[in-house]
Amino acid sequence: MRFQSSDPDVETLVRRIERKLIDLQPDFQRGEVWAQSKKQRLIDSILRGWHIPPIHLIQKPDGKWDVLDGQQRLTAIRDFIRGDFPVNGAIEPQIESISALAGCRWGNLPEKVQEKFNSFTIRVFELTDYQTEEPYELFFRLNQPTNLTEAEKRNAFIGGARNQVKELVAWATECGMNKTNVGFTNARMAYDDVISRFVLTLEAGQLNVKITSARVTERYRRGDEFSADIMNRAGRAIELVTTILSSPPNGIVIKPNKATLHTWLCMAGEILLYDDPDAAHSVVVEAFSRAVHWIEARRASKDYRTAQSREFRELMDIFDDRATSRVLDVSSIILRDLVGWMVIYALSGGNSTPPYVATMCEDAWSLVKQDKGTIEFDLAEFTYEHNWGGKGWI
Repeated sequence: MRFQSSDPDVETLVRRIERKLIDLQPDFQRGEVWAQSKKQRLIDSILRGWHIPPIHLIQKPDGKWDVLDGQQRLTAIRDFIRGDFPVNGAIEPQIESISALAGCRWGNLPEKVQEKFNSFTIRVFELTDYQTEEPYELFFRLNQPTNLTEAEKRNAFIGGARNQVKELVAWATECGMNKTNVGFTNARMAYDDVISRFVLTLEAGQLNVKITSARVTERYRRGDEFSADIMNRAGRAIELVTTILSSPPNGIVIKPNKATLHTWLCMAGEILLYDDPDAAHSVVVEAFSRAVHWIEARRASKDYRTAQSREFRELMDIFDDRATSRVLDVSSIILRDLVGWMVIYALSGGNSTPPYVATMCEDAWSLVKQDKGTIEFDLAEFTYEHNWGGKGWI
């Protein structure tokens, strides 16, 4: 890995950002998590002429640059020049020249102050000729004092698998994956985490392999791309699920968390193995949509404990428990999948599930109706005996 150092001024860096020669990647690292007060402290440092940490850029195959380290600083500078927030003139130690600028946005600053700000130089290291794992290792060492999520750490692997997941996250956002429809944002790269685990599940072809953070990181480290079939099915599953989540019936509140979103993506991936969701009124897609809305609405309102039959209450208790604790355990993923299909089976009278799934759902419902008081244990045993989620399931 080679380093080229330079000291461009702020004006040059912002111009490169505006021309998209430097990609700030809003979802990179920690996803613009700096509060306005922290941005203002950086601007205050520049106005004082104080040193700020260097920026690390990494060259992409197209000759443009990703920000490996320093995205928050560049974002704050760009936002300030865009006029998004004002100078805070009360930051200690106060000096008269900056206190006089309190409340001023970029367009209101005196011309001499703008010129001084624009001419402030920042040390930049440009990385080229690197092996896949080298940027990750550098990023990790630069950010050791910082509490990064696993998704943020592995995002520094510049390679095929990581880039494909980023493409899927961009596609998901375009399709409507946002806080309104999903219930959480991509801050700290939450969408990347869910989608990367989903894609690795598709690649494994089964639910009963635990997709740990270490497993995802190792897949990124390999660098080779996911197959075209996996990417196609992942993209179609994302589109199907986001369409369902963005169009709930009137009055229904849909707030899936990371665990339930992963379940809906996996179930969509399973549906794509035997059904054609491109048919707008596909029977199984309609039933899947009803099941997602039904389960998420009852998770949000908790009214299933009084408004439904004992059987449905017990199933929802299992689903809700496995969506809020032990969420990444293989047993939790498989039980959520089973409950999802059992609800589809019940809501559609068994007409919207493939024959092999319908037969197992019928047997699972028979277990629930026996009311032995050990339903979660019984269903867990059932999934093991019937190899629910085994090889070729998804």
